[in-house]
Amino acid sequence: MNNLFIHTQYLENYACNQSSPYMKFKGGNTYVMKNCGDFDKLNCGEFDRNLIASVVAQVKPYITTDLLKSNGGSEEYVTDVAVLKNEMTKNVYDTTPTEFHIYNGSVNFMKVTDNREDGWMRNEILEMTESWTNERDSGTYKVSYLMEDGDFCESQDELKAWFTTKEVA
Repeated sequence: MNNLFIHTQYLENYACNQSSPYMKFKGGNTYVMKNCGDFDKLNCGEFDRNLIASVVAQVKPYITTDLLKSNGGSEEYVTDVAVLKNEMTKNVYDTTPTEFHIYNGSVNFMKVTDNREDGWMRNEILEMTESWTNERDSGTYKVSYLMEDGDFCESQDELKAWFTTKEVA
């Protein structure tokens, strides 16, 4: 089996307006369709260029943005698409990849951030799992945190309560 990788480049606008943007490169994201699911009953090893382009076209509206869509704040666009063997990885931005699958015309995303490796969240958080369908802000977004004591917090509110309880104790 093979994996389909899509890489994006993120640009942030430091100008005061859209008409004369002053853009800076700010990394990007890696998206992967592991084993390519059962998309059109094919695995990625059997994908031809047109089928790959069709998958990218379905995912692109949810992983890219332009200055108009972001109210002049940023852009994100696809820079690379690659099909690699299952044991190979291609993570050009050294970030946690976001897995995606296409099911019944919807794109489902899941990202698991291991804080033991990345270390940008509070130490008590071991992992953060995010999932959503299509647009991140479509109301389908869910977040879950695995805490150092084995507890799971299923929202920002639960996470805040967990920290409040631990600080009181």
